[in-house]
Amino acid sequence: MSKKRWFRLYIERWRDGTFGLTPNEIAAYITLLCELYDHDGILIRADLDLLARRCGMRPSSFRKAFETLTRRGKLTLDGDVITSKAVSEEIESRERLDGKFAESRQKLAEKRNEIREIQQRLPTDTEKRIKTRVLDSSLPPLGAGQSPSVQNFIKRREMARRRSA
Repeated sequence: MSKKRWFRLYIERWRDGTFGLTPNEIAAYITLLCELYDHDGILIRADLDLLARRCGMRPSSFRKAFETLTRRGKLTLDGDVITSKAVSEEIESRERLDGKFAESRQKLAEKRNEIREIQQRLPTDTEKRIKTRVLDSSLPPLGAGQSPSVQNFIKRREMARRRSA
């Protein structure tokens, strides 16, 4: 069975492709599509009576619906193997997309690793600011060039530190 438990359903294509089908034929078609997707596009040793039960239909009603679907080219019966061109094409498309997604995920992981390596080599922002203050004595004291309210806050904080020390 396939790992993929979903398939794309294009509403317009579905509506156009099922136009003129009876409710039984539509029920059989969607159930068979689900079975085909679940088995990677091929139903080997297909038991029509079992599939009729899966569809909730009498075997005679199911066979009639199945004949219509094969006659209209929706499904293909070759011996006891059921296939669908549309399902096969969608599975191939999905596999190509999965390959592209895997490639994109790989590139993204490589970029993230590069960024992590660069970040590990760089000093943290705090370390950089401390080193800059210690090494460059020509810098104005902390608080210079700031608004009066910020300067007053810094003075009050310094005074509170001195008192508690």
